[in-house]
Amino acid sequence: MDASKRLVNLFFSGAVILAWVTFSKLYASVFSVIGTRDTALLGKQFTLSTAFGVATAVIAFLWVWRHPFYRPFAYEAADELVKVVWPSWDETKTNTKVTIWVTIIIATILWVFDQVFGNLTNLILGG
Repeated sequence: MDASKRLVNLFFSGAVILAWVTFSKLYASVFSVIGTRDTALLGKQFTLSTAFGVATAVIAFLWVWRHPFYRPFAYEAADELVKVVWPSWDETKTNTKVTIWVTIIIATILWVFDQVFGNLTNLILGG
């Protein structure tokens, strides 16, 4: 299995886990709102809302995995990501420093303009 297919499979695995947690919390909230007891099935941690969350996540995964558009699209996107030339650690550190300094300079300039125009407005309006 090449790197792009591994990347897609890793993405789908992570998406299923994220969907499971999200749907479990959603079902727990719905049970709470409508006043239905969230029954413990296998101990306190695995409740009815968790089971519904797992079932919904698996159904959503199977639908997306078998859909004729989404899986090929994900493979194409992963193939393109493999071709990307990522910056080195030194380039990343340098670009981050430049971004922080430019942000500080622009924020300072905007603060000065805000102070000047605020004082001019107070002077004109007599506030």
